[in-house]
Amino acid sequence: MRALHPNLTVLDRRAFLKTAGASVAFSAVAGSAWAQTPDVISLERYQTDYRNQTSRGSCYAFATCAAIEAAYKRKYGLTLHLSEQYAFHINKAFELYDNYITDQSVPHENNSSYWGFQGSSDLVGKLAVCAIPDSAAAPYLSGAQMTALKNATPACGELSGNATQEQLDAFEFLEAHIPTQARHAARYRVATWGALPNSPSIDQVESVLAAGHEVIAGVRLKQGGHVTLIIGYDRPKRQWLVKNSWGEGKPVSWPYDTKITDASYVIDVAPPNAEPQKDAWWIGRWHMNHDGWSGELVIRRTHNFRQPKGATKLGNYYAGGKRFDVNGATFDGGQGLHFWIADTQDRVKPGEPRGQEFMVYAFSSDAYNAAGLTTSNGIQFGVALSRNPLAAKPNRGFSPNAWCADWSASCDGARGILSLESIAPVVGSYRTERGETFAVKGELDAAHPHLLSLRIAASVGEQHLRLAHYSRQADVFSGTAAWKGRTFGVSGIRQST
Repeated sequence: MRALHPNLTVLDRRAFLKTAGASVAFSAVAGSAWAQTPDVISLERYQTDYRNQTSRGSCYAFATCAAIEAAYKRKYGLTLHLSEQYAFHINKAFELYDNYITDQSVPHENNSSYWGFQGSSDLVGKLAVCAIPDSAAAPYLSGAQMTALKNATPACGELSGNATQEQLDAFEFLEAHIPTQARHAARYRVATWGALPNSPSIDQVESVLAAGHEVIAGVRLKQGGHVTLIIGYDRPKRQWLVKNSWGEGKPVSWPYDTKITDASYVIDVAPPNAEPQKDAWWIGRWHMNHDGWSGELVIRRTHNFRQPKGATKLGNYYAGGKRFDVNGATFDGGQGLHFWIADTQDRVKPGEPRGQEFMVYAFSSDAYNAAGLTTSNGIQFGVALSRNPLAAKPNRGFSPNAWCADWSASCDGARGILSLESIAPVVGSYRTERGETFAVKGELDAAHPHLLSLRIAASVGEQHLRLAHYSRQADVFSGTAAWKGRTFGVSGIRQST
């Protein structure tokens, strides 16, 4: 559906298709001549359950998820129920308005899942960028449930067209809306997809179906715009076979004279046993502490659908009652996040590397935490992120001897004890959870003694650690570990004596 909420924009489909790599022209998959296609085609055998979207204006999420499910069933024999709730959320909250800089009269930068409509068949291209989980991870909520959720959360306000960004965030990142665990489980994704020209002809749609691909179709009905899934046709009867989302419980037939405004289709899907998409791990709220400076980092997206490659506006950083733009991008398969916190409270051009630079890494075995390094005035400092509150203990003055202690350390989520007996020279050891103990060597940065480089001769290969003791907070360090050509996050806290 394409109806707009007051003051809001929707992606221009042609511009999105151009940047998203879709087969905008009538592609080879859909290129068979009309005369060569059968008179009757049905893809009903590949369809999953027939569902009801209720009154939320979420038809495009249902049609797109149904098309992806059919592709998985056809290729892998796997019957899925993908999360329409999550897919709808991606279309809304992940969007960054293209007029973010030029029109500052709207106090938010994206749409809200609380609002219906504002989508089309091009959602399939967004789900080629962003993976989704199954429905068990993020179950679908009715309109009444969404309203009850909003009303039970005063920070959401009324979620009108003039809502603030913070009010939108208060709703989008509710655990009862999209659980954090659902982001950790997002693994199902479109691998390749195609799109027909606007207002495609009947024979173009037929050819996609004859090639074995359902058509996600934006249609114009008497009651307004709608998106449905066409799963076959009967040329002699001049009828489409449709999997709709209005609770019909079975395929329905629609006439050929139904106006089709836009159409997309799934060509291939990612393997069902693919690892969860780590980009999704970053979305939401993080407690953040860099060298003792505490704040909240809110990540709303890792991609800009209008410019899918390169850095974009990820979200905002909040500290001391102030809000700062955050630009950046993921790397290393989504496990790393490279970002800048702006040095001004004004809006910053999306993607511009302005302000303080950060390189952090989500822990592989503990996606609720991340760590890394930040650079300020050419000097590195530690930074930690957590979904849970971070302990803060003021420092009364840092000295190199602060390193000499037993530390509870987490390297990419693997825990152990780092014991440092001496710092000049470095004398110490590292004991893993399994009880293995390895010698530690290294050196202090003479100019900046809060920085310590270590080498651990572990059985799995030597690890090189770059650690930063917080200069403004006692008993904490963060940093990175390099191992076999990759970099991971490390954090530590002094054990009680």
